[in-house]
Amino acid sequence: MQRHIAFFHFPAVGHVNPTVGVVEELVRRGHRVTCTVTEHFAPIVKAAGAEPVGYDSVFGDFYRAPLTADENAGEGLRCLNEGVTLVEQVAPFYRENRPDVIVHDFMAWGARFLAAGNGIPLIRTYPVFGANEHFSIREKFPVAQSNDPRMIEAAKKLAAVLPRFGLPADPMGFLSDIEKLGIIFLPREFQYAGETFDDRFVFTGPCIVERPYQGTWQPASADRPVLLISLGTSARGWPEFFTMAIEAFGDSEWDVLITVGDHTDPAGLGPLPANVDVRRYAPQLDVLRHARLFITHGGMNSTMESLHNGVPMVVVPQTSEQLANGLRVEELGLGRLLAKEDVTVHSLRDAVAQVTGDASVTGGVRAMRERMRSVNGPAVAADAVEAYLARLG
Repeated sequence: MQRHIAFFHFPAVGHVNPTVGVVEELVRRGHRVTCTVTEHFAPIVKAAGAEPVGYDSVFGDFYRAPLTADENAGEGLRCLNEGVTLVEQVAPFYRENRPDVIVHDFMAWGARFLAAGNGIPLIRTYPVFGANEHFSIREKFPVAQSNDPRMIEAAKKLAAVLPRFGLPADPMGFLSDIEKLGIIFLPREFQYAGETFDDRFVFTGPCIVERPYQGTWQPASADRPVLLISLGTSARGWPEFFTMAIEAFGDSEWDVLITVGDHTDPAGLGPLPANVDVRRYAPQLDVLRHARLFITHGGMNSTMESLHNGVPMVVVPQTSEQLANGLRVEELGLGRLLAKEDVTVHSLRDAVAQVTGDASVTGGVRAMRERMRSVNGPAVAADAVEAYLARLG
């Protein structure tokens, strides 16, 4: 039976990309799928066969990581404003096109506001570590102290907003609430406290699909190892990192591809060694198929794509969430964590040498790759959604 399944995305590349394979699979099974997205992501969900429901986000076209501690502390307010304005914009559409279920990113608060006010059941997705009674990244790796004035202000405003949507004026309860079904786009083995997650949660691993809209990439030489260096699509600032990376690996045995995003001008990095290619963006999946090592900020999307392709990492985290990912990579023997404050030309070289020279890392990454590829993530997620709908009747 065809059902209307509405996806509510958080407008960030690392949050939208993991869902595309699931959207494609549900469309293939005959369901009507709508996706609330900014204009930036509309072509992607259209290509997956879904109907975009557009809105203007407080984050702009897509989310960009905060640069300062003050901005980090203000993230709660921005997420709250995002949720409220989203409901205002898309509620008329969903009144006329009521979904059978809303599948929402854990940061898409607007989905929860809309659902509570209209009695629509929810499924939560996690493109990052899942949360239960035993582990929460918000508690283990907080973006700011709970006594920060901006955090206190956000909690007060959230408490005032929740009753408008028929929810208790309990901000901490709202933040710690667990849905009846959570879909986690990680292998259970990578999840902190993975053994404590019960049958309310489904681990799909990364639901990776091809991205033809990004173009293709081939290495310059079949004989030289490829080193990919990127701080992610949402990164801002720190051009000095790229300068250090160029000095560290220029004129080396590596063919180096560096992607710098929107906030660093490639031309500003000066003349480049012959073995270094600097671009704003590159098709990461294509590059990782050829890469021997990935120096990454450690966003979960990049981490999962790297492991899915059997590529070990040196993780240079920029946020508390990325720190959690990097610590897990190092803990599981899949690469090494290099703190931002410890980055130098020499420490970059040393970290790369240690990772590439460690046979246990190579073996661990290979085993994780095989584990991931043994699971059809989009099918597992779609099965879970359909089973949940069947229980609802």
